[in-house]
Amino acid sequence: MQITRILVLTTNDVAVQEATVQLKLDGTLLQLPPRLAQLVLKHLEHAEAAWEVNRAASTIPWLFAGLNPARPIQSQYIYLKLRRLGLGGLAGRNTARLALAADVSASILAALTGTSIDNATDWANFVKRNWTDYIASRRKDRP
Repeated sequence: MQITRILVLTTNDVAVQEATVQLKLDGTLLQLPPRLAQLVLKHLEHAEAAWEVNRAASTIPWLFAGLNPARPIQSQYIYLKLRRLGLGGLAGRNTARLALAADVSASILAALTGTSIDNATDWANFVKRNWTDYIASRRKDRP
């Protein structure tokens, strides 16, 4: 998931049910792994407390509020913080995208990663995965 999409999450996008923490993404609940769930819970408490203080300044309870509480934090700030911690996201995201491109069609890759179909096709071509034979066989299966 791209950082810019993460930054526009609100506190309402985090669902806490018993021992599980889930994120609401595009109408689907995604259960977080335990370590990430702990971090999100800790940050959620901070974000909710900050929103209570700034409620008059913002109608949206951002999970990652910026200096202006009416807007989410800027992506450049997060990129710098992550880079200082040695957490570059590009290599990991590209590796995940390559793995997906090897297993799913370009249209599914585009939908999952939020990228264009042309970009997803380029990734599929990069891993040399050709889905035309599969699509042709599916057409033959139809009555």
